[in-house]
Amino acid sequence: MSSVKLNKKIAQGCKVSLNILARYYALKSEENIEEFVLYPSEDIDACSGQILFEENIENDEFFIGIQFGHKIYQEFENEKIISLNSLAVVAEETSHFKLITDSVLAKSNVSKLEIETLGEIDRFLCLMHWNYENNLHKIERNWQNLHQICDEVFQGKRFKENKNPLYVDAEALAFKHLRQAFAKEWDSTHFNFAIPDKQACQYLTDFRKMILRA
Repeated sequence: MSSVKLNKKIAQGCKVSLNILARYYALKSEENIEEFVLYPSEDIDACSGQILFEENIENDEFFIGIQFGHKIYQEFENEKIISLNSLAVVAEETSHFKLITDSVLAKSNVSKLEIETLGEIDRFLCLMHWNYENNLHKIERNWQNLHQICDEVFQGKRFKENKNPLYVDAEALAFKHLRQAFAKEWDSTHFNFAIPDKQACQYLTDFRKMILRA
């Protein structure tokens, strides 16, 4: 597995996102995610991100990198308050990076729907706990309960122009699994965002293992 290192604040944002996910999934990472964040590209939308992946099966090697558009890159570099969209993109791409890496190392196959579904779940988790985990960047929302995040995440606004069934299905599945994972606290008026929910940790750990056929 090869990488190109970028010593920038957005790389730290990816690291914080992975730390949040690690607490829910009990992840053990040998790779340093900061070494896989690439320079921004003009080839993608300024507010988007992407995973670059290439596998050499003959030599049992693969390349993977995380790349973001210029607007997200600049926001992390220059602002202390970042937008929900920028955090959501960073969280999703971090989720994709880790799942794809783990699937290759485990020699398992994951579908696009599974990748996108877990990405939707993981951005929800990062939005939940971000302000407690990151001292460098904050989001402007101080959540009181899970429904407030759902209003921001699952309103379907981003599907008004993009009707790709893959993303619509992934959002629906993610909502279903999140509701089951946080069943005991789903309708609570106040949720403790300072720590991961134990029941959700177990449910989501099992779900991720199922995706990886682990």
